[in-house]
Amino acid sequence: MPSLGWYFLAALAVLIGLVLAVPSDGKEPEPRIVGTVGAVVAPGDIGDRIWNDYARTIKEKSAGRLAVKLLIRGEAGGEDGMMTALIRNRIQISSFSEAGMSRIVPEYQLLAAPFLFDSLAEWHFVLDNYLLERFRDMCADKGVYLHGFQDVGWSIVYAKKPLLEPADVQGVRMRALSSRTSAMFLTALGADVIHLQRNELVTSLQTGLIEGGESAVVLYARGGVAEYAPHMTLTEHSRTSGTSVFNKAWLDGLDGGDRTIVLGSYGTEAEQRAEALRLYDLEIERLPKLGVSIHRLTPEQRARWREAVSGNTRQLIEEIGGRSQEVYDVILSAKAEFARRRN
Repeated sequence: MPSLGWYFLAALAVLIGLVLAVPSDGKEPEPRIVGTVGAVVAPGDIGDRIWNDYARTIKEKSAGRLAVKLLIRGEAGGEDGMMTALIRNRIQISSFSEAGMSRIVPEYQLLAAPFLFDSLAEWHFVLDNYLLERFRDMCADKGVYLHGFQDVGWSIVYAKKPLLEPADVQGVRMRALSSRTSAMFLTALGADVIHLQRNELVTSLQTGLIEGGESAVVLYARGGVAEYAPHMTLTEHSRTSGTSVFNKAWLDGLDGGDRTIVLGSYGTEAEQRAEALRLYDLEIERLPKLGVSIHRLTPEQRARWREAVSGNTRQLIEEIGGRSQEVYDVILSAKAEFARRRN
């Protein structure tokens, strides 16, 4: 039979265990860092809000058990550096433009082909029902899990003078985006195409190195560009999008509950698209108050812009190769189905 001393020691051991199990300062246990986000966003902009909301939602959905590390001020580099970091699992979560995604899946460039989509509803229909799974498979082959598309808004052209006709662009020093489609678009219009980093944009407008460029409305409206290039033409020639992605091996290695939390902590697709529309409308209303002239094309003018770049998609397909013809054929079939359902 155990002695009284044995019972005392056993009780003491239980008591010590209970004391050690409770944090001495009364604080909650630190959450486990489940992954690292890489991005390049400025404090207070929409990307900053999206990533901070994502981090907060992960913590809330896991009851404080999980967290993500945010490297969202460019610590992982630009899109080239971030894509390399994602594939090598130095970061696990990120978002890329079409140009960024085209570094691993060149066919992505077709999404930005000029005048390929005729309306926002058509664009959503094609992406959601015909392209998401196809691009998801193509990304998986490169070690990347494609989570979803993020709407950014229509692309436009801007300049120090009005650009109402394709002929108005000829010889104008225009900054292209980092994608091949952007440079090809401006070249077809006869522009003097200049390649610059975004952080060089305002200075280059000030010095006259460039006179205009291509952009999404919300990106043109922020960062000082509108002050030095106050003419914006609503060509709406392509729909700008981002793509949320994960390192596939890392994601596949999460247990079911953690994976569900990581994937489910983005805002819903409906919420994100509603926010994109809200921001677009907000900037269209705000920009004239800042002295910006917004030029809306007539149907006849738009037809001339479309005609000026009509060979771009075929040229793009020939340059990309791979499965680009297959993707283009799928897009055309999807557009036809969209039109059929509307009639």
